[in-house]
Amino acid sequence: MTFISLNYLFIFLPSIVLFYHLFRTSWIANLVILLFSYFFYAFGGLWFLIPLMITSLIDFYIGRKLDEVRDRRLRKTMLFVSLTANLGLLAFFKYVPWLVASLNHGFNAVGLAIVFPTVVVTLPPGISFYTFQTMSYTIEIYRREMKSSRSLINYMAFVTFWPHLVAGPIMRARNLLTQLEKVRPVISVDEARYALMLIIWGLAKKIVVADNLGWIVDTIDGHMKAGYIWPGAAILFGYAFAGQIYCDFSAYTDIARGSAKLVGIELVRNFRTPYYALSPSDFWRRWHISLSTWLRDYLYIPLGGNRFGRSIEFRNLILTMTLGGLWHGAGILFIAWGFWHGFLLVLYRLIPIDLILQRYLGAFGKIVSILVTFHLVIVGWILFRAEVNTIGPLLQSIAAITTSADWALFKIIGQGVMILMAVVLVTDLVGYLQDVECVELLARVNPYLAGGIAAACYFAITTLGKREGSQFIYFQF
Repeated sequence: MTFISLNYLFIFLPSIVLFYHLFRTSWIANLVILLFSYFFYAFGGLWFLIPLMITSLIDFYIGRKLDEVRDRRLRKTMLFVSLTANLGLLAFFKYVPWLVASLNHGFNAVGLAIVFPTVVVTLPPGISFYTFQTMSYTIEIYRREMKSSRSLINYMAFVTFWPHLVAGPIMRARNLLTQLEKVRPVISVDEARYALMLIIWGLAKKIVVADNLGWIVDTIDGHMKAGYIWPGAAILFGYAFAGQIYCDFSAYTDIARGSAKLVGIELVRNFRTPYYALSPSDFWRRWHISLSTWLRDYLYIPLGGNRFGRSIEFRNLILTMTLGGLWHGAGILFIAWGFWHGFLLVLYRLIPIDLILQRYLGAFGKIVSILVTFHLVIVGWILFRAEVNTIGPLLQSIAAITTSADWALFKIIGQGVMILMAVVLVTDLVGYLQDVECVELLARVNPYLAGGIAAACYFAITTLGKREGSQFIYFQF
């Protein structure tokens, strides 16, 4: 079941909101959330619950013991077991098949008759998200930053909470579990309107903008695979995918936040107008915030952060971002994408391009800084989305700009990309200038005007939306 399905919007979501509010003041409220969350997650396959329950139960038990045990060595051992269990589960489903295939390919390339058995496993949706979430739970208990949960139901509801389970945001226990352990008040009319506006705004971003841009990306990708190289394909590919992945992922977060609000839960904001970032570090303060802060708190800082000199700091930046790329997927280009962002963070530490531009160009320098960062990010998006066998044709398409006369396809697709990206950047500009989400501004306006905006979103969805093949991108992670 996905957020854009009719089953979710008109059956599942109204049902859980109704049952939740019927039992809102009793312990049954979280049991309702837990059971509905299991149903939501298992809708695509009952066996998906097995790894989810394994990691949940291991960390619940270890969390309880970490509170009770005082011996430092034993506590470290228990934390090690938690991290090993989570990372081992993640590695088995996500990286072992890729590693085996890569080894077989490498042995074959050098003529060695060594073949490992092919490993074929289905990746459980959201496993990268919920393993990181449960790891943060045990790490924070180990650090004495919070107490373990005494209720298995509350804890399991925290892990499986359906809005963020499959594609985030990655919620910390101190934020989400503490909310679940309290009696939530009945939401006000204004909060309900904001929640519904988040949902319909997310649906419009996903179905109208992201999926149409995704069609363009897939079309270009198909041409590259077929060996047809036309001028500027890489440029349109980069712009289109930049818009697609942002609208797709932020749409999921919008719908998740709106759904959670309807049962009295606040999820963290995961995006803050990232394409108006002044530098790569500013981009990561605005993009997938729950992941970037997780990597900072549980990887970069424990590695030493910036406490032991520039060389160690640069090593930690490169290593953190490269592992962040690997978290996204098993593949050399995901690793290259992570390394690229690590390199950019180091580069801007050595040469603060954004500060230099603003110092010498003033306000115009700020605009130039945004444009430079945006295009550096797009280079990374090409690595993220392309495949090894299409990187070459994409690079050739840039060279073809000066040699080819075949501009018809570029012009036709380019117009579509420009229109859709203009929608993305203009709506984000409103939020950037006001330092608030555009959808929040819309929810604050007169209720009748808000209704008109919602109706316009519905009209755009039904007339301009591209429904086929509209799986959320981050479901694969």
